[in-house]
This record gives sequence, C-alpha cells and structure tokens, in this order.
Amino acid sequence: MKPVLSILALWLCLLSALGQVAVPDTVYIYETIMVYDTIVIHDTIRIKKALKMPVVQPKNIDLNNFKPFTEYSVPPPATFFENSIILHESNPYQKQKIVKTMKLDLANYLSAIILAAQTMSGISAQETQPVNDMTTFPMQFSIVYPMSAQGAQTVNYRYNLSFNLLSGKVGAVKGVEFGSLFNQVERHVEGVQFGGLANRTNSITGIQFGGLGNAAKKVEGVQFGGLANIVDDITGIQFGGLANITESVNGIQFGGIVNICNQATNVQFAGIVNMSEHTLGAQFAGIANVTERIEGAQFAGITNISKEVSGLSFGGIFNRTGTLRGFQFGVVNIVDTIESGVSMAIINIVKKGFYNEWSLSFADYQNVGISYKMGIQKFYTMITAGANFMKDNLWVFGIGFGNRTVLNKRFDFQPEIVSYHFFPIDFKNIQDTSATYLKFGFVYKFNEKLGIVFAPSIYQRNIHLLDKGKAYQISPIKELYSKDYNNKEYITSFGIGMSVGLVLR
Repeated sequence: MKPVLSILALWLCLLSALGQVAVPDTVYIYETIMVYDTIVIHDTIRIKKALKMPVVQPKNIDLNNFKPFTEYSVPPPATFFENSIILHESNPYQKQKIVKTMKLDLANYLSAIILAAQTMSGISAQETQPVNDMTTFPMQFSIVYPMSAQGAQTVNYRYNLSFNLLSGKVGAVKGVEFGSLFNQVERHVEGVQFGGLANRTNSITGIQFGGLGNAAKKVEGVQFGGLANIVDDITGIQFGGLANITESVNGIQFGGIVNICNQATNVQFAGIVNMSEHTLGAQFAGIANVTERIEGAQFAGITNISKEVSGLSFGGIFNRTGTLRGFQFGVVNIVDTIESGVSMAIINIVKKGFYNEWSLSFADYQNVGISYKMGIQKFYTMITAGANFMKDNLWVFGIGFGNRTVLNKRFDFQPEIVSYHFFPIDFKNIQDTSATYLKFGFVYKFNEKLGIVFAPSIYQRNIHLLDKGKAYQISPIKELYSKDYNNKEYITSFGIGMSVGLVLR
C-alpha cells in the first residue's frame, strides 16, 4: 500500500505544481478533549472561511500544559489528518507506555482525505462561473502556458479546439482539448478533454481522459483516470486505475483499488475497498466495504464494516455492523443492534438482545447430538455435531437457523431448518449423503433457563453413491417416498423424523 500512496502523492504534487493551488474555501476545525491521560478527537466541523475564524499553525501539544477542557485550533486542511497523528504521537506520555486512545470517526477521516486531495489538486477554491460572457475563438495553440498565440490572455477566452503541445491554460472549452502533458481550464469544459498526464478543470460536461488522472469541481459525464480522479461532485461514470476520491457521486464508480467519497448514489465497484460516509445504492469490493451508512446493498469478498445498514450486507467472511435494518450474511457476523431484519452466519453475535442456547438431542437421524444456537430469539443460527449408530457408525454435522416464540408461561414454539451431512467414523469411502430437516419443536420450560423439547420433523435426503455402492442406513423409520436416478447412482427420498432433547439458555 505504501508504494500506491507514494505514487498518488507524487501525482497530487504534480497537479499542484502545474496548476494554481488556491487557498481552500473551507477548513476543518477539530475539537480535542482531554480526559485524564487520554486525548480524544471528538468531532470535526466544516466551516466557511468567510466566518473569519483565526487560523493558527499546528504544533505539537505538551500534555503537561494541556487544559482539561475543550480547546479549538484550525490547522490547514491539507495536513489535517497528519496533524492528528502528530498530536497523538508526540505526547510525552508515549514514553511512559500509558495506553492512549484517538477517536476519529469515518466521516471525519474521509472528509480529511477528500479535502486534502482537493486542496493539493487545486480545486477546492474554484467556483462555477458563467461562460456566456466569454468571447469564443475557433482554436488556440500553446507550448507551455503562457507561451501561446494569445499569451496569458487565453484564460479570458473560450475555444472550440484547444491544443497544448506540453501544457496550457484557457478560460473555457466548447469542443475538444488535447494536451500531451497537462490541460487546465479555469471555468467550464463542454465536450472532451484528453490529457497525456492530467486534466484540471473547474467543471465539465462531457468526457475526460487523463493518463494519470483528472481533477475537477463538478463533472457531468464520464471520467477516465489512469491513476486517480479527484472530484467534488460527479454525475455520471468514473473510472480510476487506482482510486476515485470524491465528495459526492451520483452514478457509477470503478476504482482499481479504492473509491473514497462522502456521498455515493447508485453503484460503486472497487478492486480492493470502498470507503464512504453514506451510500445510497450498491457497493461491490474485492476485499472490503467501509461505510458509515449504507442504504441498499453491499457485497465484499472478505468484509463489510458499517455503522448503519439498511438493506443487504454480504461479506464473504466477516460483517461488522452497528445498527442493522435488513439482512446480513457472512461466516462471522457481529452486530450491535438489530432493529429489524436478520443476521445470518455460522458465528452470529448480537450485542443487544443476544440469544444463545445449548441443546442435547436424541433423534432417529442423529442418535446423539449437541447444538449451539446464537443470534436473537426471533432468528438465530446454529451449528450442531453428533453421531449416528444405526449401522454404519456415522459422524453427523449440521448448520441451520431457527426461531423461538413464546406461546405461554410453560410452552414455546421452536421451528428450525437444519442441513445435516453424514460421514463414516474413519472418513473413508464417503457416500455423499446430506439431509435437510424442517423441525417443529415444542419446548416445555421448567424455568427461564432449562427446558425439554420434542420436535417432529419432515426431511428431504440426497445420496450420491460412490461407485454405485450401498447407501448409509440413517434411520429406522422408513422413508415415505424414494426415487433413484442413473441406475441408483443418485437417490432422493422424503420422510419424517423425531427428536427429543434438553435445552439450556
């Protein structure tokens, strides 16, 4: 990751050098609160510079002189996050190995990154200006600004064709602009921009191609950046070889490595990670989605980390959610609160209203088994293991989900769906045998913790015979219906089962 960040930093520096880096029109105030020996970054507030807040240079703060009440300072936004790190790492207590905490929530972290990128690319202070008052010329040619036919006056005109041998700067473009290295447009582009290295413009309606990247305040159309795109607001489609860094997206984002934005509407695709404050739509990431709030769906190869999920969250391995309103699927799910919906995982932990139950069961299909159930009472997931001693001496493993509903003071209804798989004791010559049971459990409660459950069930069983051998004998209860396929290579059957057990929660 360090080489990637280094390349991105070099590119941002290039844009800063080639463009005119303006003083940003917004700054971030961070509020620091001293609580005993701990510094907490409490909150950030975005303000307009017009408020004339005093700007002071950041400096290392000696905790020995740090007042135990709230203080403010306003660092340059481009080094906002860096200053937070300096504040954390430079305190004298580090040497004493006393544990410190620093809290910087995702929204503030993303805002700092976006603002820093915008500042370094020189787009923060630009305002959209009308171009109707500008005189239009058919074309202009420049070598390096201001070495052009009209010299430094090119910033006062609009051109239908703008050609920059190395780099150039014009007022506006209505048509096409080509630059072997760098194109800079002070106001608006309506058409197409091609930059060998980069394009920097106030706003564009059309298409931008940047060999390394593009920087703009407002985009309506399509952006292609070999390395990255840095935009305030985009409506359309964005392609970044490594990254897209935006304030607001209404459309589709494709980032080779990462998409970073505050507000995303519609769809985000990232090779590694999507980071957003609020996504209204869908997120797809090869590794992770990290968001404050998602309203829609998110899919990640490994993990989703969100403060609020309203919709669907699918993490290949792990989901971590604050508040869930919808559905969450993963191998491991950790949720603070489920306001509505379902969290489904092999390991399913819900901090508020957590339900867990152990059961010891005896059934015709699993002669002895132990199960652990976790989640919330209205929907939990379960893992189970046991043995079948009918004839073949089999191990039995299963996963499933269920619900426990209170009927009255003494009885609960406990329906469950469980998928079982059967293996020989020595795990040799395995006949691929699985069965799905729909169980209708009724629990008699001795007290709030202990009960006994009786659960009749119906099942559907599938057997794939190895070399057309003999099927396992699973139960003494004969199946109600059985059908073989491909000369008894596959056998499907339906029947009923029975189980009793003890439950402890």
